[in-house]
Amino acid sequence: METDASQQATAQLAHLVDHFVQHPTGRRTGRGAPVRSIENTAPLNIDAISHIDASVREIRDYMRTESPGTLEPLPADAAAVYDWCIRNTETDDDAARRRRDAIIYRQYLEHCILTGDVKVIRTHRCPDCGTVGLHWNPPFKKALCRNIRCKTPDGGLQMWSLARLATAHIEAHEKLAARATLNGSGVSR
Repeated sequence: METDASQQATAQLAHLVDHFVQHPTGRRTGRGAPVRSIENTAPLNIDAISHIDASVREIRDYMRTESPGTLEPLPADAAAVYDWCIRNTETDDDAARRRRDAIIYRQYLEHCILTGDVKVIRTHRCPDCGTVGLHWNPPFKKALCRNIRCKTPDGGLQMWSLARLATAHIEAHEKLAARATLNGSGVSR
């Protein structure tokens, strides 16, 4: 069973391969505009290749830890690795599936940011105060809560890693699914 997060991650990874590996455009500024160098560049985007390789290795390492008895070999197509992971962990316990889904969703967010789509961060709620509309902070590589009342103990604005956002996203979807199941079965809260 394929999850929405895995479909999104698969699509973004395929986008990375298509637009940054097969059709390199030079470095990107994070705002989507290509930066042309006057020096000769590699015929492909090395950052994208490194990112894709790291993403696939992380899923492979996760599978070695969580499902060491996986019978299927790792797919050659990088974008197929998410389906492979889900197929081979369907019978895992809920905690392991949550960890898997959080890794896949975090990688989806990473893929989006690498392609310059930082708006995807704005759809998430702050894990602390619940404010919608986080902003991506490139120097820190974290999402920033712009609510002035949402402060760290030392008075700074709250910032969240993509891993934390992914975990919060998976938890929120599980709560919604549980609530829908309760409401759909005639049980009300």
